Amino acid sequence: MFTWNFHYISKARLSETLRQLNLPSKKGEVLVRIHTAIHLADEAVDLARFIKNIVPNATIFGTSTSSVINGGRYAQNQCIISVSLMDDGKIRSQMIPYMDAENDSIVPAKLICGQIKHELIEDDTKLLLTAISGKYMDSMVFIDRCNDTFPGLPMMGGVVSSNTSTMAELTKDGFVFNEETWSAHAILLASFSGSELESFVSCATGIQVIGEEEEITDTFRSALLTIGNQDAVSAFTFGLPELLDDFPRMRLLLPYVYTDLEEVPVYMDYCPDTSLQVLFPKDEPQNVQDYAIRSDIDVEVERNLLCTQYSIQPGNKIRRAFIYDEKVASDNRLMFRRVESFEKAETIFAYTGFVRMTNFKNFTKWELSAYENSNACGCTMAGGIAFVRGRNLLTSNAFTIAAIGEKPYAQEFNPYALSHTESLTAENKEVLDFLVDVENQVERSGNEAEIMRMRSILQVCERKLLFSDYDEVPNEAALKLDIKLRGYDRLCIINVMEKAEMESVFTSHHIDLTFKNYMGKCINFARLKKYHVYLLGGWQIAIAETSFRVSRSDFVRDMEILQRELFEYSEDFIAIVPIFCVIDGCAADNMWLLYNTARATMMNKNIQFYVCDASEENNLDEESVRERYHIINVINYAISNDKVVPYFQGIYDNKQKEINHYEALMRLVDENGKVYYPNSFLDVARSYGVFYDEMSKIMIRKVFERFHNMDDISVSMNISIRDIKNPDIVNLIYEKLSQEKYPSQFILEILENEDVDDYTELVGFVDRIHELGGMVSIDDFGSGFSNLQHLLSIHSDYLKIDGSIIRNCCTSKDSENIIAMISGWKMLSGNKVCIVAEFVENEAIQEKVVSYGVDYSQGYLFSKPAPDIIQSAR
Repeated sequence: MFTWNFHYISKARLSETLRQLNLPSKKGEVLVRIHTAIHLADEAVDLARFIKNIVPNATIFGTSTSSVINGGRYAQNQCIISVSLMDDGKIRSQMIPYMDAENDSIVPAKLICGQIKHELIEDDTKLLLTAISGKYMDSMVFIDRCNDTFPGLPMMGGVVSSNTSTMAELTKDGFVFNEETWSAHAILLASFSGSELESFVSCATGIQVIGEEEEITDTFRSALLTIGNQDAVSAFTFGLPELLDDFPRMRLLLPYVYTDLEEVPVYMDYCPDTSLQVLFPKDEPQNVQDYAIRSDIDVEVERNLLCTQYSIQPGNKIRRAFIYDEKVASDNRLMFRRVESFEKAETIFAYTGFVRMTNFKNFTKWELSAYENSNACGCTMAGGIAFVRGRNLLTSNAFTIAAIGEKPYAQEFNPYALSHTESLTAENKEVLDFLVDVENQVERSGNEAEIMRMRSILQVCERKLLFSDYDEVPNEAALKLDIKLRGYDRLCIINVMEKAEMESVFTSHHIDLTFKNYMGKCINFARLKKYHVYLLGGWQIAIAETSFRVSRSDFVRDMEILQRELFEYSEDFIAIVPIFCVIDGCAADNMWLLYNTARATMMNKNIQFYVCDASEENNLDEESVRERYHIINVINYAISNDKVVPYFQGIYDNKQKEINHYEALMRLVDENGKVYYPNSFLDVARSYGVFYDEMSKIMIRKVFERFHNMDDISVSMNISIRDIKNPDIVNLIYEKLSQEKYPSQFILEILENEDVDDYTELVGFVDRIHELGGMVSIDDFGSGFSNLQHLLSIHSDYLKIDGSIIRNCCTSKDSENIIAMISGWKMLSGNKVCIVAEFVENEAIQEKVVSYGVDYSQGYLFSKPAPDIIQSAR
């Protein structure tokens, strides 16, 4: 089984793509899924027929939608087409009306399920893709009947949506289609069968049950009338129906769940001042039977109503629940691990509920991001089908995934995305404000019974939001709240950076013991000093206090003491290197900006303790912050779109009087064609190490490709100490150099912008380059780092004098003396190293460096950097 996904652009482009796939010549059966937010029903059928003409052996499965999902991203106003080719498996599809056109009545779910079983289900059927169109009130009854008719068979899909932004109109114009017809009152199904076929279906909701069990005591169609014999709206709002007017998200953040299906929330719509007759017209066939049975209800009186999407029955037991960030994260991580470990994940279906997409956008983007490199494809549904504990359920606020395949296959996932939960915790402030406001309003009501019930629920919610799972230590949300309300403006953030290294060497038990020891020391120390401690995530801890209670010098001294305690070695635990960053004068809204800026400084200086004063950092005005994030976007774009570009500057041979070789210099090009120079992006890239490493690898590959097996032109490229410490980059250089016919034409320039803490590693790198036939240069010589140690420790073929010295050699005697010293050292030592002067910008500088016997000159006097190799213009 293999799957291709692509966005629909035009019929011409679609035709070209499908013909390239050459599907008619393949022996396997083909499923083409079409999810469209841009076509009307007749246009969608026309598109399906167009595809069927090109791929006659295809089964077409089409739905309308409000947004599509492709490779871990969702998009509105687009159409996605997914083509799956089976090896030996079978695909069967059927569109079954749920309305009897002749009698203008609802077809019993039992009859529909019987037809499905007869026409689509076989002994080896592993998955049933299902799309229900229109406002089918008996959808839940239908799903339950499916569970009884073919038990244990996972279903995937749900109730289709139309291209709308409102829940009220979501199912009104939704339709399903194939190459023959479309319908707003039918169920479109596709079954997957095969002896080698396997499937896995799961969902994530982020729901946490918190309330006592209650019973639904009266309903009409999908309207909840009473809960525990109390008016449903009053029961839901703690006796204050106006809460739903003031806080519409209350019904989403504090939903009900069925007691026997606690994983899935029940979506409810609030319909104030309306009647049952308006909501459920008497002339609609699916409502006729209910009006006949419930003649005791005044259907014309206006009232406040809670309505689910589908018919609901009295007697169901429900409980109050809560959706929050940590549960969303844990649900998704568990589901992802299961999908990732599923052996035959050749194709991934992904569907999410409209309620989730529109009301929990941060959640949706985050949970999709783990699948951005896979072939996960699907759309937004008005209501989704989730397979939980062996049964299929109908839900409106779940993210569902199905993996299916016939052979072992490993998808390209992005698991690292699930470790970054900043976008999830960003919602906490709004949720906390909402909970506090609700609590205040209920307490003002004076209804003691409702106050007690409300407190028991809301306090659990607040604890979930404000406390981590570890020993009830407050979390990041609690820290920000305390900074805001209690004035904790003196803060130390502590982290341990070598977590990945620990996981590659030590057992999880040993790491867990070390973490508990680390946490215990931090918590006990903070409590001893009467400071406040918070667990921000992973190994990251914050210790906070107000500046009026403890002086800055005392707080810094205490943190230094704690750092020494954490450094103490014990045979029972893994040795860790904790990083301490003290932030003085912080606020909730600038805490992370100050910390990230401080961490960049710490990394550049290679230090483990740093004090950051917010008043001194205020020069990071809004404009500079915007510029930093702009550069981050430029870097991201350049890496993703092959816009990391080498420019080449010629280096002039002062004896031969011609360009002898070239230096490759990195440039970035943005989406508008603007070229960025290293001084605008390198510092930002270094502060985000992954960016820097990726750009280095791209440059190395491109330079080797450009000068591959050239025997008449040499090229140099810059290598930092960071690069030399990176095994991936070093091995890439060794690999490329070993493949060259003329390796001596490649010069690795070791940048003099970092201290060297391990000369053994540096010497080993240089020796290996020489063994492979390459050349080595010391760059920026004289810039103030460990230059002389470099000369003594490594054998270099070139020595490039720092540009600041060359630029000032005609006006500064000190600069001229350094050139004379380097030239004199070469003559006295008899070293054959070639000396290069960079930043030679005029004739006066050139005459000066030539007078001291400098071998090569580099600068605008001879050559400007360009994307192509250009001879000297002198």
